[in-house]
Amino acid sequence: MRRSILIVDQNPNYLEILKALLEKKGYLVTALEDGYQIGTVLDSKTFDIIFLDSETAGIRGEGLFAKIKRECPHSYIILITSKRGNGFIKEAMDTGVYGCIDKPFNPDEVLTMVNHLIRS
Repeated sequence: MRRSILIVDQNPNYLEILKALLEKKGYLVTALEDGYQIGTVLDSKTFDIIFLDSETAGIRGEGLFAKIKRECPHSYIILITSKRGNGFIKEAMDTGVYGCIDKPFNPDEVLTMVNHLIRS
């Protein structure tokens, strides 16, 4: 069974790089450029891992993480950020986000995290 991953990132370059990296490893990837589409996608699919860029429109919406946890309770949420020390990271971790990766991300570190989570 192919594992399913959702990526939400407003930057098309990062979105495409991460998508290509994960597809090359055999993952089924859905990519969105804004967070407002998440609800519609979650209504029809479940994901093993969800990558959310903290700067993308709709990601910091009230109750988004809770909604994701309700719709996909077994999904791991990984926050992508380009701003270290961002207070939003702590808030996100307190509401169930599994981890965080910084931009620019290291492809090997991303794959190590994904492989670890998929085997868990």
